[in-house]
Amino acid sequence: MPTSLTIALLAVLTTVGLVGSVVSDGAAPLVWAVATVVVAGLLAWRLRSAPPGASLIAAFATGILVVSAGLPAAIVLTESAPGRSPTSNSALGASDRAAAVDPSAELRSALQKADEVLPGGSQSLLSIRIGESSTQVGLLDLAKGQRVWFQYSRSSGKWYEPSRSATNDRQDAVFRAADLAALDLTAAAAKATAAADRIAIDRTNRHADDGIQIERRYQDRKLIVEFHMSGKEIHADQAGELPDNLALAKLDGLLPTAERALRDNGIDPAQPFLSGLEYRVFAPNATAVSGDQGRLRLSIQGGGRSGTIEVTVGRFPIVSLRPGTGTSSNPFALTALTAAGLEHARADLAQRSAVPAIDANAVSLQVERDLASSSLRSRGAPPILNLGLGPKAEAYYTLGGDFLRSTRT
Repeated sequence: MPTSLTIALLAVLTTVGLVGSVVSDGAAPLVWAVATVVVAGLLAWRLRSAPPGASLIAAFATGILVVSAGLPAAIVLTESAPGRSPTSNSALGASDRAAAVDPSAELRSALQKADEVLPGGSQSLLSIRIGESSTQVGLLDLAKGQRVWFQYSRSSGKWYEPSRSATNDRQDAVFRAADLAALDLTAAAAKATAAADRIAIDRTNRHADDGIQIERRYQDRKLIVEFHMSGKEIHADQAGELPDNLALAKLDGLLPTAERALRDNGIDPAQPFLSGLEYRVFAPNATAVSGDQGRLRLSIQGGGRSGTIEVTVGRFPIVSLRPGTGTSSNPFALTALTAAGLEHARADLAQRSAVPAIDANAVSLQVERDLASSSLRSRGAPPILNLGLGPKAEAYYTLGGDFLRSTRT
């Protein structure tokens, strides 16, 4: 074989072997490496009888080819290979990552382990958390007033010894395996991911608390399956059903959601039983008026009821109503607000304050007493709309949408 051909083969085959060992998976890299060493060794051995300097030329040619062609090829193939992209994990939301470990299987395993850790443990559950790296379970040992906590690590592939700590949780915080009998957690995770995409949750922004949490919420002890994604939450009930309120993410979903929340609690939206209303669209830049992102809060005082109803996008309503005989000094009915009036006020504020396009629909609002009204002292101050767009623009409007003023007076 001519020396030039031997040198060419040595350079080409060594480069191909390097690329193959880098981009392959499983045992293939070892096979590529061994084959490359054997072939390169045989070709190098043939160069013993070649003219002086041939070995140096071969080494130089191989190095040039590896640097100029082999390394770029390895990088391109590695990044484009399925599952090998450096963003393949960071681009996943909590439900996607949990799906990789099969949430339903993890739940079954957690329930089984609960009975091993504590007799009847699956009947004394406080919490189950399924994350990317671990599954964690909390149990109530009521006899000792202790919380029993244990976890499974995916990196080590084993359950760790439980730990105990004093707790004030009691039977009202407990749920049982039977409560989850109708729950297909994997299917619920898929629904939650679809809901997150619909309301534009950025699932590429991973958070340490991303994962699935099952527990009773403290406000009303409703059993909730929480899907944590990028610092946001989508909830499901114990049957895996999501709340039907994603429309609340935008302004046009405000009034229909508020009306349904009132009617579901026996309150006529046409009656002046509201003492306040707060709302903020599901957008991080809607901060001009206080309020939690994607939350509607209705304050009730009238009709023999007082308290609040809170509805947050992707979560079940929290109702805190109690019997009450008092009335508000500035009551109003939900029907005093109209979609046309809200849109008129929004468009006016956007134009009046030269709001940039990115903030034009980032609405936050509050219905409150008009503190500048001359009738304030007579307890007849009318309610007004405090409307905000984006992080800075803010003005006051009548409930019908007519401009009043830009700041308090």
